[in-house]
Amino acid sequence: MRRTVRRFIEAEINPHVDAWEAETIFPAHEVFKKMGDLGLLGIAKPEAYGGLGLDYSYSAVMSQELSRINSGGVAMAIGVQTDMATPALARFGSDELRQEFLAPSIAGVAMSVCTPMAMATPPELIRLSSCDITAL
Repeated sequence: MRRTVRRFIEAEINPHVDAWEAETIFPAHEVFKKMGDLGLLGIAKPEAYGGLGLDYSYSAVMSQELSRINSGGVAMAIGVQTDMATPALARFGSDELRQEFLAPSIAGVAMSVCTPMAMATPPELIRLSSCDITAL
């Protein structure tokens, strides 16, 4: 896992960071799709929805390797996708919701985005209207 993430960062992210920073945007749809193809967006997510089904220690290894990204914004976007926006859906979502929203997020063809209001709200009070899934 460590080697895969490190190679991905060295080949697909860090060579482009300066240009992305200058443009103040990065091609999230391209980066996330490539990460999804490698299984990196669903390391500890259920295999039934495209995840790898591994324990969280593998996600911790990926988080360590994300620190090698030469842009905090890119690393944060990946972390939000894998560790903020999708875990509750993976754990508490119905099979229908997981198929519709989790599977595309793991595959990297959709990006999960929670608004700041949703992230600052106690979990028992979060409404689905605070979270959106955006197709890439």
